[in-house]
Amino acid sequence: MPGWTRSVRFRLALVYSVAVFVAGGLITGLVYWGVRRSVEGEPVTRELVITSLTPTQRGLSVQQRTLMTEFVSLEQLVNQRTLDRLQALSLWSLAGLFPLSLLIGWVVSGRALRPIDRIGAVAREIQATDLSRRIELDGPADELRALADTFDDMLDRIEAGVEEQRRFIEDTSHELRNPLAVMATNLDVALADPEADAGSLRRAAEVVRRTVDRTSQRVDELVMYARRDVPAEERAPVELRALVGEVLDEYAGAAAARSLSLEQMGAATTVAAGRDSLKAALGNLVDNAVRLSPVGSAVVAGCGTVGEWAWLGVRDEGPGIAPEYHEAVFRRSWRGSGEPGTAGLGLAIVRQVAEAHGGTVTLTSAEGAGSSFVIWVPTVEAAPVDEVASGVRPVADPLA
Repeated sequence: MPGWTRSVRFRLALVYSVAVFVAGGLITGLVYWGVRRSVEGEPVTRELVITSLTPTQRGLSVQQRTLMTEFVSLEQLVNQRTLDRLQALSLWSLAGLFPLSLLIGWVVSGRALRPIDRIGAVAREIQATDLSRRIELDGPADELRALADTFDDMLDRIEAGVEEQRRFIEDTSHELRNPLAVMATNLDVALADPEADAGSLRRAAEVVRRTVDRTSQRVDELVMYARRDVPAEERAPVELRALVGEVLDEYAGAAAARSLSLEQMGAATTVAAGRDSLKAALGNLVDNAVRLSPVGSAVVAGCGTVGEWAWLGVRDEGPGIAPEYHEAVFRRSWRGSGEPGTAGLGLAIVRQVAEAHGGTVTLTSAEGAGSSFVIWVPTVEAAPVDEVASGVRPVADPLA
């Protein structure tokens, strides 16, 4: 059989045709049966009275003759011929009804399936790189409209997921490019000095080794962040001043390449926390500051305590962030102001690390006035976060 006979439209047309044909056959049969029952009853003519007038000498003579059954056989013959003609017409009508019902079923099924054809056409036109097409089916709020709307909603979710995946890939490459740049810069500095002694080369190798470890940790964090899980890490005493100095050493080469001065402030502070995650968060802040600060400016990193809270943060002299973006910059894969360096997972990871320790991260910044990011970690259990910050509005900037 040809391929078009296996289509849903043909099957629907066939079903419609059979249904109409059967219904027409039943109606015709019932009409024929009713007519036959009516003509097979008592004869219409029971008797026939013939009256004749005959002239006589006295006037007209009236004579009547009654015929009782002479016309019964004639009525039966007429009735039979009528039934035969009705039967023939009924059969011819049914014979013509089947192809007509098939044609009508084909047209009706085509109109009924037209929205589905449109859904299929849009689905075929959608590409992985362009998910903006939508069906937007008009018409009454029937089942097909509900199907099209459901399909549009599904496309919205798919487009959002694909866009988020694309941004995550971009942000992942950004996050991995930074430690690679640190390693490359330190190696270039060491190799560029022909008189470098073993001590200088060893320090460069140590920085590269620490950066490799941090990169491995960063990859694990990105995988966990993709699953929206908070990296689980054992808490241990962490000396924040040493941690800050270690991060600044790693970015010394990148800062020297842009003539930036890295400064450290604050006193020795120890807090129970996850060292690797705090280092990764602080590294993100230092990396942003080194990339965005103007050539020849200073980047300050420090740590300390305020009441029951320990803090570590970074201040730069970069372009700053407008107040309306202070909350948005910490969102996952945020694309808001359009300024270079504002996109990525770095600040989102910083906030996630701070909140995983029961703390928060604050931002003090204005356009053209640089930025100060501070991570707050409680030194005691259940310290009230509101005492330090509400959202991104700090009580005071310890780096100021």
